[in-house]
Amino acid sequence: MKSRRLIELKYKVAWYIGALFSFFLYFSGIAPFYILLRKKILKRHIVLVLTYHRINDTGKDKHISVSLETFKRQMAYLNKKFKVISLDDLIQGLQDDRSLKNDAVAITFDDGWKDNYTNAFRIIKNHDFPAAIFVATDFIGKDYGLTEDEIKTMHRNDIIFGAHTVSHISLSKVDYETAVSEVKDSKLKLEKILQHEVEYFAYPYGKRGQDFTHEAISIVRKAGLTAAFSTNNGCISRKSDLFALERIGIRDFPMFVFKVRVSGIFENRWLSALRKLLKI
Repeated sequence: MKSRRLIELKYKVAWYIGALFSFFLYFSGIAPFYILLRKKILKRHIVLVLTYHRINDTGKDKHISVSLETFKRQMAYLNKKFKVISLDDLIQGLQDDRSLKNDAVAITFDDGWKDNYTNAFRIIKNHDFPAAIFVATDFIGKDYGLTEDEIKTMHRNDIIFGAHTVSHISLSKVDYETAVSEVKDSKLKLEKILQHEVEYFAYPYGKRGQDFTHEAISIVRKAGLTAAFSTNNGCISRKSDLFALERIGIRDFPMFVFKVRVSGIFENRWLSALRKLLKI
């Protein structure tokens, strides 16, 4: 527990450092120039997968929550600047080796919070966006979690559901048999609710080498899943591991931070090398 709190503190500090750096990159004009250079001159487009958790104004779980107004602004920006795609389109595009004609983004939510239905779903549908929710199945039916009926309703409206274990446990912290049941049982419960195959998985906490290993990847493969998502930062590319796909976590920061964060500038090789050196 203590190590988990230290890790969360580390990422909180990293986020604030990133926000300060984003301020510099945005208001100096570096980030907008980078986007112009990348898209218009170099003709390089990016694919991102965003990670959200909670969408609410309650003040609860602030470290994983985004306010409704901020979320509305973020979705409006994505609508203007990106092609918003489903996970099916994302994976199919990687397998078909398609060339990109625009920046693309997939929207995901982790855990299965009730406000994904009461708040986020309405905003997403206003833009006619697809999205995906990775559900820790012990959340289902709890006061804070989605109900089976809410899951079915969203599934009928272009929301893909993926497995996220049963109890939201770090797979590297449990024995092999427990990890197998956490993956398989979460997949099977969702399939029973949806009457539809579940193809995607997201690792709880999601850092490769820290929260999941090659053994966990093997378990996910053997469970019959098509792809799995981490919380390691990065753009999706044809070099990406299909069972450890990169995502970018989103928090409740000002819009200039969001715009810089989805610009791809932090994922260029120079800043990526610096972040790897600093372990942030």
